[in-house]
Amino acid sequence: MPANFNSSKFFSRYKLLFLWLVSLILIGYFIFFTVKHITIPSNGFATYYTSSKLLLEGENPANFYNDEYFSGQVEKYVPGIYEIYLVNLPTTAFLIFPVAGFDYQTARIIWIIFYLILLSITIGLIVKQMKFDGAWLPLSLILIFSFQPLYANIVSAQAYILIFCLLTFVLFGYISGKLKLPGFILGIIVMLKSAGASLLLLFIIKKKWQTILTTLITLVILFIITLPLVGYESWIVYSNKLIGYSSSPTLSVTAYQSVHSFFHHLFIFDERWNPFPIFNLPIIATLLTLIFTLTIIFISLRFVNKYESPTLSFGIFIVLGLILNPASIDYHYIVILIPVFILFDWLKGSSSLFYWSIFIISFLMIALALPYTSTKITGGLWAIFAYPKLFGAFGLWFLGLEALRSIRNTIGTINS
Repeated sequence: MPANFNSSKFFSRYKLLFLWLVSLILIGYFIFFTVKHITIPSNGFATYYTSSKLLLEGENPANFYNDEYFSGQVEKYVPGIYEIYLVNLPTTAFLIFPVAGFDYQTARIIWIIFYLILLSITIGLIVKQMKFDGAWLPLSLILIFSFQPLYANIVSAQAYILIFCLLTFVLFGYISGKLKLPGFILGIIVMLKSAGASLLLLFIIKKKWQTILTTLITLVILFIITLPLVGYESWIVYSNKLIGYSSSPTLSVTAYQSVHSFFHHLFIFDERWNPFPIFNLPIIATLLTLIFTLTIIFISLRFVNKYESPTLSFGIFIVLGLILNPASIDYHYIVILIPVFILFDWLKGSSSLFYWSIFIISFLMIALALPYTSTKITGGLWAIFAYPKLFGAFGLWFLGLEALRSIRNTIGTINS
């Protein structure tokens, strides 16, 4: 007996050491990768920098939506990069406003250092709140630093590491019962990048009126404060641009891992952006997108209304907001780390091979740098396999519903 016990301890200890070794190697690689890309010009940050710079210089933000004008300004500030403002909010121009006075490289370095500090704080908060200790701690670090969307954010210096961190603060504020703080943070997120808006649907179904009211008040206050700088005209031009963008053929390319992109890629022909659909049936694409969207929203609402788990419900609506956003691209997918960790925390107490298999497969489909934009798999029936991140997200969504159902505590039972 003692010999077996010591042998078990020996293997357990070295398994833990192995996990720590893997996590430290990944952290080291992430640091190396960040340093390597910290000053390299990129599309995402070029948009933020140029718009903030123009705003600082008193330019009219309504002109940002003129592609020829904006791309010319990007070339002036970030030579060699072609970028347009697309459908960013007028207030997105405030995202890096505090560093817009610096040159491009300095501003980019400051920006990346800032959100790496914020990322570290957020990881610490997740580990503490979800009590990841023992082998769970290095495993949680492996999940983060093996995640391709994290690296996509570093390359483009995108804002979604910041959005991920802020949404994590919304989660922990929400589950702690501090209803006004999550609303305030969510209002800032929505005003900067229109992300997280799906959570308002969750707060409505859960009757978190204080949170909703705080979000709306925050949005109104920010709108009033920023209006003298961005003007009414920019909001009108933005609204028109947004309406037109929703039917843009560019959204059918497989770089966009969304429900909209999936059905439009399979069933709408476009000579430039989608020359090889399965069939050219635009009405079918629109109907399937609408039916599928309404169905998964209905199922989600039914489950979160019937079963009580603030964390699992929150994770489900993060997934919904991501896959139902037509323009969800790889760097957007970093926010899905929130439901990943919620489910990972839930699975700590599960020995179900079925649940663990769904989790691991779904995570890998999102985390791995798979060649889903390759022309080899983007034409005809092969295109079905060109949406790994979308399918991985659906796997996490399904697992979230299963986790809710497994709790077996309805709201009525709890209230009684």
